[in-house]
Amino acid sequence: MSSFRRKKLVQEYYSARANQYDRQKSRTWKTSEGFGKDILKEILDGFREFNEKTILEIGVGTGRNAKPLLEKIEPCFIGLDLSKKMIQAAKKKLLGHKKNVNLILGDADHLPFASDSFGGVLCMSTMHYFFDQEKALEDFRKLLKKKGILIYGDLSPHEFDNDEFFESLERTISKVHVRYYKTSEMKRMIEKSGFHVVRVRIIEYQKTYDALIEDKGSYFDVRIDSLRRFTEGASTKAKKQYALTETAMNLFYSVIRAMKE
Repeated sequence: MSSFRRKKLVQEYYSARANQYDRQKSRTWKTSEGFGKDILKEILDGFREFNEKTILEIGVGTGRNAKPLLEKIEPCFIGLDLSKKMIQAAKKKLLGHKKNVNLILGDADHLPFASDSFGGVLCMSTMHYFFDQEKALEDFRKLLKKKGILIYGDLSPHEFDNDEFFESLERTISKVHVRYYKTSEMKRMIEKSGFHVVRVRIIEYQKTYDALIEDKGSYFDVRIDSLRRFTEGASTKAKKQYALTETAMNLFYSVIRAMKE
């Protein structure tokens, strides 16, 4: 699939999902914030003491990360997203902070910012859509000032999932992602891009098959029977790694904090 076509699908996927996105995320993480408290703590702790309080979020979505940052850290915040409907949802959510917020409809492959512009870059649940993830990291580094902070977060396969069960699962229920990386792989990639990794955390959580279909599969006409057949056919090792049951599985979310060297 071409880069243009994939981006178009990503845009359509999130535009269709915008009205339900916060509800879906709150259900998954069992919190009104739309992310687990552990993940929000990693984001807030990562930016709490840095001096250059200008933050760019790549893939701002509905503003679920921006809102707690603006409430607790009070940065000058710029959010970029490919979906106009997600930007509109974020504007409503962040209305009380509009003096400190600038939301931009744009493409992360063509960032409209000068080098050394930001004290922090936040990229959560977005990296797996990039064709060239190493280039994306290099672009983030260029945007950061000296000792600027990058916080990366995304779903990641189990560290010993060498049979790529998780990749196959994602391709069963979604048509838009490029690739997910294990935590150790992403850590090495970030370091290779000129960052010093300060902290790595993996957060395990459970997600039902019904939720996986509602959040992803339903937008691509995938039915739950297809997902169940896939999980039933998993190897014994994969069933153990992801704690597969008849109704749910465990997933892993990695958060990596790094500093520009």
